Amino acid sequence: MGTGDATTAIVICFLIFKLMKENYVVSQCPSQVGKCSADEIYLKILNCIGPVAGILVAVVPVALALIPPPAQQLPIEAKLAMPAQKIELEVARTPEQVAAGLRSRSFLPLDRGMLFVVNQPKPVKLWMKDVLVPLDIIFIRNGTVASLVKNAPPCPRWKSCPIYDSVQPVNYVLELPAGSANRLGIQPGRKLDVELTEQILL
Repeated sequence: MGTGDATTAIVICFLIFKLMKENYVVSQCPSQVGKCSADEIYLKILNCIGPVAGILVAVVPVALALIPPPAQQLPIEAKLAMPAQKIELEVARTPEQVAAGLRSRSFLPLDRGMLFVVNQPKPVKLWMKDVLVPLDIIFIRNGTVASLVKNAPPCPRWKSCPIYDSVQPVNYVLELPAGSANRLGIQPGRKLDVELTEQILL
């Protein structure tokens, strides 16, 4: 839970506590508030709020875990040049950008995708957790398609998600809207022409 979540929880608990105190004073001491000691009021309120707080502690983290993370939007730094069209590519370079990927995107146009930079060639494993749209996943080694996964389905965060393995070392992963590989004729062994605004040798 982040700082903002903790602050929100504290504020909520404070408001509940304040409301319960006011309701208790009115109901228990409607005509003689002065005769109700503060210690008695707070003790009884704590006895009431204790179970509520316990439920909040158990439920709030679970509820927060079900909230999907925000979608990242990266600059267009590359283009995939195909005979039929050009695909604009966001480029994920840092570990944080690679981990976030295309998760939480509700829509991905046919002329958009994301290129993941792996740097040193190595086998890559990834999943579709929190990704909301089906994708074609293309593993690339030195500019050539090494392997690919067609139509990888979305996987909500409350489900167990399959792992997709490049099997062999790759240095780039390309994610496109599902159906792009068939539509563009992308298959293992094909050379891909990726134009980059910053020099990255495929």
